[in-house]
Amino acid sequence: MQLTNVSRVLVWSGRLRLAHWSLGISSIGLLLTGWLMNNTPLMAQSAAEIHFMLSGLFLPALLLRIYLLLFGKGSEHLSSCEPNLHRLSQAWLVLKFYLTLGKAPLPKWYSHNPLWGPVYLVLYFFMLLVAVSGLFLLKAISMIGGLSLNDLHYLSYQVIATFTLLHIIAVFSHDLAGKGSDISGMINGQRTFEIDNPRHDDNNRTQSIALGELMKSLKR
Repeated sequence: MQLTNVSRVLVWSGRLRLAHWSLGISSIGLLLTGWLMNNTPLMAQSAAEIHFMLSGLFLPALLLRIYLLLFGKGSEHLSSCEPNLHRLSQAWLVLKFYLTLGKAPLPKWYSHNPLWGPVYLVLYFFMLLVAVSGLFLLKAISMIGGLSLNDLHYLSYQVIATFTLLHIIAVFSHDLAGKGSDISGMINGQRTFEIDNPRHDDNNRTQSIALGELMKSLKR
């Protein structure tokens, strides 16, 4: 019987997953209620109340994610999103996967998608902009100098809405075509990897590999 050489590794910490899902759920809710506030007069008041409540989830989650980017460990830290030569070469392979509508193979990566990692950093910047502009607008401050906070809030809204749609499509396509269990990994924290040349224990037929060896195998 042929054995599949795989290993499950804890990649996403509990606090990172908490920040991720809190940001994801609150962002979708804020996007929907923001649209209702501006396009459905009959529901504008109710949507505004829900919008305000969801901001109470969004702001702490964003602050937690920014804290982890600056002071977190491993996959939490912004260094796991920064591009380098290896990640840039992988990013091209991910882009090729998109351009061929999933026909090209996906590369292996350990934590953040090498193409999307830098995009996440841009996203957090716009999330910070939408949060700050929203707080000022809540205080009835619509202009700072010559800058319209309404325009800034709407621009950030558009960027976040576009990212959210593309992110959902990309994650499902990765989970269907890849072998890293992206969706369940962000739920239980563990990703599944196929390992090159794992060590076998002939007595119990289990397999084990050091994390350092796993990381090396992912760079090939």
